[in-house]
Amino acid sequence: MSTIAYHAFADYLSRAVPADWPAVTLVCGEEMLCKKACEGILDALIPQAERTLGVERFDGGEEPIGGVLSSMNTYALLSGSKVLVLQDARLFYSAKVQQGLREKMVQAAQKGDMKKASRPFLNLMALTGLALEDLTTPALRIKVADDVDGEPPSWFSALMDFCRENGLRIPELQDDADILKTAMEKGFPDGHRLVLTTDFVDRRKALFKAIVETGLVVDCTVPKGETRADRMAQDAVMQAAMDDALAQASKRMAVDARKRLMQWTGFDLRTLTGNLEKLVSFVGDRETISDADVTTVLRRTRKDPIFEFTNAVADRDLPAILFFMKSLLDDGMHPLQLLAAVANQIRRLLLAKDFIVRDRGRSWSARMTFPQFKSGPFKAVQADDAASASHTQAWDSLLNPATEGKKRKKAATSDLVLAKNPKSPFPVFQTLKKANNFSIEALTTAMVDLSQIDVRMKSTGQDPRMLLETFLVGLCRRAGG
Repeated sequence: MSTIAYHAFADYLSRAVPADWPAVTLVCGEEMLCKKACEGILDALIPQAERTLGVERFDGGEEPIGGVLSSMNTYALLSGSKVLVLQDARLFYSAKVQQGLREKMVQAAQKGDMKKASRPFLNLMALTGLALEDLTTPALRIKVADDVDGEPPSWFSALMDFCRENGLRIPELQDDADILKTAMEKGFPDGHRLVLTTDFVDRRKALFKAIVETGLVVDCTVPKGETRADRMAQDAVMQAAMDDALAQASKRMAVDARKRLMQWTGFDLRTLTGNLEKLVSFVGDRETISDADVTTVLRRTRKDPIFEFTNAVADRDLPAILFFMKSLLDDGMHPLQLLAAVANQIRRLLLAKDFIVRDRGRSWSARMTFPQFKSGPFKAVQADDAASASHTQAWDSLLNPATEGKKRKKAATSDLVLAKNPKSPFPVFQTLKKANNFSIEALTTAMVDLSQIDVRMKSTGQDPRMLLETFLVGLCRRAGG
């Protein structure tokens, strides 16, 4: 039939005819959005008074598809309508979804929610073919979690203990997807419908394509990246979630309070909803939730991405630099990781500043707009990158001449280019603008200093945090453009 995006699903439901609803519906993506969409489907198909006998729920991590299909083909006792909900289905998993499972596991575990972390952890174990005993070996453990200084992350043992203490098992890998696809081709009793929910989907799977063709897919995915477009999409979903929760509670929320709540929570709809419930309870009969209410009732739970830190470095925003540095270190990130991130940022700024100096205003100006940059100067950057790559290849040919009878190895692509992705000029535009905050002397000195700090962190007893902080303070004070 079709695929419906979550933001259009309410309108789709309002126009839907229950008798015409497809036999199989897949609801995939963000957990809280999937839950809401699933409840909307049940409201449309089964009256509340008939839910007890008309709806059956199954756990995708525990129930084999055979039991679900057996129930699907069994007629309801008192009604011709019947809806089966298979929650957290693993039918669409593949090696492609492993990174998503890792991120979901780490996010929950870092917050101490081992119950929530256990499901993606066990599914990840199944996909990698590992047993719990294998995780004592660093070479195998890296398939599931990254070590810190040669040791498992701080939450890892707690997650393992939770799984053992609760008797949780690694699910068996079964080809249930083909079984369901075959059952769909045979058909189900009239009025019987199956609703599948899952967090991750490999859209290449034949089952997914079959549901798109003959059933309905409700796409609740929200981009998890850090691009401007991704963050705008996340903010829109969070604003909509707040609007719904506030409307149900007959409350309003001041603009600055909304902004702070989103900043403190980050893109975590479950935490956002819980925080709103606390605020609604706190204000009582008062109609409007203020920023003072947010700061009184809540604490900051957001896990800051490292790009927030490196952006602050590029902006020479010392208060923001120190804030995000503390936040990332408190979350368990090692100072050497932050040092590497700063070095990468300074290297890009140095490339940008070098281009600006050599360009001498022929194409680039800090006062130009992005459309102006995209239509002309971006081509100059790409040409400069191409010339740099040509020089690099020439040097490599001199240093590594081809041996007679043997093919010379192809040189690795250099990362010393500004426009790595020719389809994304905006990051280049931003880097060039931020490079104007620094002099080329300050940037070259910073690279030397970073190299020395790296040695000190690894070979002396000096406090790594203090070394990094001292460097960043000095960079902001002396880096005149």
